Amino acid sequence: MNNKVLLYGFGPYAHYQHNVTGGIVNALTRRLPVNSHIFATKFSRIMFQTVLQDYQPEFIIGLGQDARAKKIRIERRAKNWRKGLITPGRPISKSSPEYRYASLKVKSDSSSTVTYDAGAYVCNYSMYLMCEYCEKTKAKFAFLHVPLKVDVDQCAKFIEGVIKNQCH
Repeated sequence: MNNKVLLYGFGPYAHYQHNVTGGIVNALTRRLPVNSHIFATKFSRIMFQTVLQDYQPEFIIGLGQDARAKKIRIERRAKNWRKGLITPGRPISKSSPEYRYASLKVKSDSSSTVTYDAGAYVCNYSMYLMCEYCEKTKAKFAFLHVPLKVDVDQCAKFIEGVIKNQCH
């Protein structure tokens, strides 16, 4: 494994004063030689592109908080659609495909499930942009939604396994 892995999460949003992904990213950064970033929870193509340009990762693991999830959600597909909390929805990119797919195929276990709907908020937006980057660079990407009330250590172990077993 090398430091060509980018692990990212998000900061607080809406009425959530804490985003569990920040704690997971910080825990993993102490245990593994990975680059990490905590993004502001906002629609900003340049924000994501700047981090990708700075790190030029070969592997990307994105984490998002899902307040309704009971298990880790392994997202396989991002939709070309963004919708804010109060703003109407619109395409992320008018001249791009309807869907983009994660290129790192994380396997599910008893603590996780595979899904094909990353929503329409910033997690889906970031996933769509990361997939676009990976199509151009041949990097590998996975996105995981984690439950709000997740056991941080258990979740970190799951992600650590993904990084150790698939990011080489």
